[in-house]
Amino acid sequence: MKKQLILLFMLLFFNLAFSAETMDTTANNVTPTVTSAVASVDSSNDTAAYEWNFLPGDAIRITATPDTGFPNGVYPVEADGFVDLPMIGPLSVKTMSRTEFEKKVKETYIPILRFSSVQVRRVMSIGFQGGFRRPGVFWVTPGSTLWYALSLTGGTEREDGLKKIKWERDGKRMEQKVSDLLKDPQPIYKLGLRSGDIIRVINRPKKKRLGCIQTGCFAHFKRWSLQCSYSNYALRMVSEKVTLCSKA
Repeated sequence: MKKQLILLFMLLFFNLAFSAETMDTTANNVTPTVTSAVASVDSSNDTAAYEWNFLPGDAIRITATPDTGFPNGVYPVEADGFVDLPMIGPLSVKTMSRTEFEKKVKETYIPILRFSSVQVRRVMSIGFQGGFRRPGVFWVTPGSTLWYALSLTGGTEREDGLKKIKWERDGKRMEQKVSDLLKDPQPIYKLGLRSGDIIRVINRPKKKRLGCIQTGCFAHFKRWSLQCSYSNYALRMVSEKVTLCSKA
């Protein structure tokens, strides 16, 4: 009888120990999931904040796919936060959330479109000036990378253009180097860019070198060669005259 009781207590002890270990393992597995869920919520909040946080110079891009006509386009946001849309009129992007804005746009445009896919995005205006293949002002989303924005220009005219790029705001040069920003894969809004900023690259052609002779030295060499040619011509004429006189 005592042996049976001892065996029973031992079984109960091992059962409790195994249950406690299983609970610890489960808790350890659950913790990263909760942490990742919180991180994803923070990330989504951050994304929502920059996608609908309008600054001076920003605009709204409306895309109706696969249509290519109305109402596709970029609609600038005024300083007071209003955007004037066709058939709708002025809407305030500061008092309306993105969901409310999209609902209003879809309620107005979808009934007159062949397709029902309408997207609304915030875009920023970034100017590219100087030695770019396609300079101009481009509308890019805040989530775009700087490399994508540069690709819209077709690249720089000079081979070393990426090393010569400058970042300007309100007529003043920013201290941070664009060459360093190009190494950062973060979106442009996290890099600090905003609407109205200018990305400028040197427009002067690169100085050409002819071997070890520079352009200035080559000009001096050319003048010296001409002088030598004139001297040789003069000597030849004198020698011919001397020859004629001797024959006479």
